[in-house]
Amino acid sequence: MKTEVLPSAVAGTVRAITSKSYAHRLLIAAALGDTPCEVVCRDLSEDIDATLRCIVALGAVADKTERGFFVTPVPRENAAKECVLDCGESGSTLRFMLPVACALGRKAEFTGRGRLPDRPIGGLADCLKAHGITFSADRLPFSTEGKLECGVYDVPAGVSSQYVSGMLLALSCLHGNSLLRTQGKRVSQGYLNITLDVLSRFGAEVCDDGEAFRITGGLHSPSTVVAEGDWSNAAFLLAAGALAGDVTVTGLDSDSKQADKRIYDLLMTAGADVSKDGDAFRARKSALSPFRADLSDIPDLAPVLSVLAGAANGVSVFTGAARLREKESDRLAAVMSNLAAMGVRSEYDETEDALRIYGGKISPFKARSFNDHRMVMSAAVAGLVAGGTIDNIAPVKKSYPDFFEVLNALGGKTNETV
Repeated sequence: MKTEVLPSAVAGTVRAITSKSYAHRLLIAAALGDTPCEVVCRDLSEDIDATLRCIVALGAVADKTERGFFVTPVPRENAAKECVLDCGESGSTLRFMLPVACALGRKAEFTGRGRLPDRPIGGLADCLKAHGITFSADRLPFSTEGKLECGVYDVPAGVSSQYVSGMLLALSCLHGNSLLRTQGKRVSQGYLNITLDVLSRFGAEVCDDGEAFRITGGLHSPSTVVAEGDWSNAAFLLAAGALAGDVTVTGLDSDSKQADKRIYDLLMTAGADVSKDGDAFRARKSALSPFRADLSDIPDLAPVLSVLAGAANGVSVFTGAARLREKESDRLAAVMSNLAAMGVRSEYDETEDALRIYGGKISPFKARSFNDHRMVMSAAVAGLVAGGTIDNIAPVKKSYPDFFEVLNALGGKTNETV
């Protein structure tokens, strides 16, 4: 079913939903800890559901509470040694649970759907194979067998920070000392910082010298941990305010480890009328100027930044764009395709790894979802300005199931159409 977004003004205040980046990591750490722990996680999505499903399959108990989940850790002895881990379409879940299951010594069958079987895990698999883990196949579905021990590990850090985060979670639950050496230039450092923050809350000792992590294993559960508000999804609402009204998002931490908090500074750089008051961040409609952004550490902001650039009067330049090819969709191609549908010219320079967007005006459009939640939400934001249709909005369930309800409550006008 297609959805039409009509030109409309939006205004109001919205509470930020739970950061799924924090929720994934907190739930896994709680499942690997030494005592039960409440994880305050007020909002769910398909990706968070996938991680919950996997920790339960490993033997943890996750009892729903009014605020989130009360997690009883995976028993280390006398637990089922075989399990099926259904990762859905969540790359984070797969890349985290793969080394974690190996650290627990489980014989695990991994499944997934959508584009997940095509997303890269080769470098992570090679790291595990070098330490005795066997794989039944090179892509999903596959099963693994073997058990990781403390030691020296080498993991590529230039493809996805999730490789490194998965290994950090796994090695931190082993009792003993390990060295995790990162190969190549690290990408998405902000996501690594989130992992380190979560591990510190569970008493892990991890020292990073820029080239390797020295890990003293053993996770000690606090009684309660809280998943903070999500900057990644708040970006769409703040962009909506900057383009089409006056929107405030509350429940955001200006000192967050989330790299996507840069949306606020980038909006300011683009000339948007933005302000903040405590945990509340506000964006009001204003004329935008072209801007530059390095996407290396903020790939998830690319779709919404592309819409802002399309509306800005001039040429915006995004470097580090090659990373977009390996997301839920080939986001580089998807962004350029939807921009073209909106009447906005863009070009990608392979040599400079730079995406140039020749902004000025967004025209009425027919956008594709590319089965990518962030492409859907960015198109919806563009629709507030020019009007347009989106071929499928179901992918928002992956991270922000209530996005269109929130948009409508702010004044956005949307209609289902044939």
